[in-house]
Formats: sequence, structure tokens, C-alpha cells
Amino acid sequence: MSAATVYPLISGYAARHGIPQALRADGRVTLIIDGKYRVHLAPSRNGWVAIIARLCALPPEGVGRERFLTEIGKQAAGMLSKQASACVVDPAGESLCLQQMVRPDSSEIEMDEAVGQFANALSFWTGAARRAA
Repeated sequence: MSAATVYPLISGYAARHGIPQALRADGRVTLIIDGKYRVHLAPSRNGWVAIIARLCALPPEGVGRERFLTEIGKQAAGMLSKQASACVVDPAGESLCLQQMVRPDSSEIEMDEAVGQFANALSFWTGAARRAA
């Protein structure tokens, strides 16, 4: 089965927005929002879609990283009830990312709204990460 078949939310998003060529063989699409934000729509488990963007590199291990993560964690806890997106550390432990999950049974409209909400949250978190560094 192809990635486009398994992840219709991603392939549908690319088709609706006139970027079907952006759909990669692994089912991922990379968007550039407002000419400055690189956002990925990526297949996740059980048909879910992850919307993800890298915010910044993490400081080196030690006190600086602990302070940074504590500051970001405080802000993230305060935003949990306001945003569907969350700050996460990438699997390699090198970067802070913003991530939002979209249910596999979401409609096209819900997918488009999720990307829009994510873009708004990304604008906030890009500045927050810069200030916390």
C-alpha cells in the first residue's frame, strides 16, 4: 500500500493546496509557511498525522540545557489548555520541536484548521525558544 493511500489526510492536503509534488515516497510533506517556517506533515502510528517543526537546537548537556528546558517547560505547561500543539525533544535529543497530532478520522477542514493553528502556535514558540536560550 502506498503512503498516499495509508495517509489520505497528507496526500489530500497536498492536493488541495496545489503541492502534490511535495508528497514524498515516505508519505511526508514539507511546507514553508510565511516564507520562514519549515513544517512537516508526517505519517505517524495508526493513521495519525504529526505536524512538526524544529524550534531550535538544544543547549549542550548541563546546567544551561536544564535551565532552558525548565523555562520552556513552564511556558509549555501554561499553554496546554490553549493550544493543541506541544513542545517535544526530537528522538536524537538534539532539538526542541513543536508537534501537533491530527486524528486519522479528521475531515479535510479539520486538517486545514490544524495546520493553521499550528502555524499560529509556531510563531509564538519560535520567539519563546529564542528568548529562553
